[in-house]
Amino acid sequence: MGVKRSIYLALMGFMLFGFSVASNAQTKEELEKRRREIQQEIASLQKAQSDISKDKKASLSELKLLERKLRSRYAVIDNLNDEVRLIDNTIFSNNREIYRLQKQLDTLKQQYARTIEYAYKNRSSYDMLNFIFTATSFNDAVKRATYLKSYRKYRHEQVDNINRTQKEMSDRINLLTQNKQEKSKVIEEQHQQKELLESEKNEKNQFVTKLKAREKEIEKEVAAKRKVERSLQNSIAAIIKREIEAAKRKAEDDARKAAASNVAAPAAKPAASSSTASVAPIRKTNVLENTPEVTKVSVGFENNRGNLPWPVDKATITSSFGRQRIEGTKIEEDNGGITIQTVSGSAVKAVFEGVVTTVYDVAGSQTVTIKHGKYFTTYFNMSSVNVSKGSKVSMGEVIGRAGENFDGEGEIVFMVNEELRFVNPELWLKRK
Repeated sequence: MGVKRSIYLALMGFMLFGFSVASNAQTKEELEKRRREIQQEIASLQKAQSDISKDKKASLSELKLLERKLRSRYAVIDNLNDEVRLIDNTIFSNNREIYRLQKQLDTLKQQYARTIEYAYKNRSSYDMLNFIFTATSFNDAVKRATYLKSYRKYRHEQVDNINRTQKEMSDRINLLTQNKQEKSKVIEEQHQQKELLESEKNEKNQFVTKLKAREKEIEKEVAAKRKVERSLQNSIAAIIKREIEAAKRKAEDDARKAAASNVAAPAAKPAASSSTASVAPIRKTNVLENTPEVTKVSVGFENNRGNLPWPVDKATITSSFGRQRIEGTKIEEDNGGITIQTVSGSAVKAVFEGVVTTVYDVAGSQTVTIKHGKYFTTYFNMSSVNVSKGSKVSMGEVIGRAGENFDGEGEIVFMVNEELRFVNPELWLKRK
């Protein structure tokens, strides 16, 4: 029973080890995939920075690219830290398994040695023919023959168990060696990334010093941008308020008509989205969702949070959502959306199906706002527009072309509203 139990434990240990290695390998693959994505983002930021830096004048756009590149570099280093921790856990697990297998191997060898020693001391008694022929009956002889056969099989099993355990331990030792080599490579890459980080920090510090020389000029640029930003946000708020008021009037008219005909006004039912398997059964009533079709668009937009396509190809965010202080200065920005650098004249696309509420001009730049149920997306700083008020658009449909910023670089501003509330567009777009 003791030998069988040892075999069982060895097999279970091997199975658990296999599962653990597969699980860790998958996690390691995920880490490596994410690291490749971040490094591609860094390469994209580097190219965008090179394009901007052709103009020798220090600009806010370049500073923001430098800051994003630094954040991405920190993310690569954090990713490598996670991988080192994962490898350390695997090394610990392998060391523990090698120790267990060594103890098991010692026990198996001791058991086998005792069996050989006992067989040697009693070899005359174990002569097969003599042992069988001294049986007192035929049944006794059969039992003795079966016993000898079982004993021989048991000794073969002992040898097999020893060989199997030795192979398992050898495989573990090989894995441990591979783990240590992997760790060395990751640590070496980590060291290289830290050197790049220090170089990029110095680059940024030198750039900030260069930028300070233009602080007054930049302050004027930011003031002009802030004025445009306020005008854009006010225009969007006015458009959404008009949509809400129009929806309320329609709801009141429907209610009056229903009362006049003594028929209850049909309530808008939430529609299931094709992009998800289930939708919450209870949905808060919203005046903008006045038909099942409109509600379906709202739900679809919600269910695509974090998975919406980008409004332009070759996109790099140069200004993030919210309040930010420009390093090295007293200047602050407060953005209601994100600024995306792209190639001037690039196609600007709708990120989701909807209806164009308005095409309008803000500070000389053409702007489009699209309604997606209770959500709105706005595309500002376009050089041309392909759609008109009331147009139905589909996801990915080209609605215009990207314009240029103060420095002559291709750029658009992208905003997302949930009714009147401005929300962070980065949380809705698919991660590159």
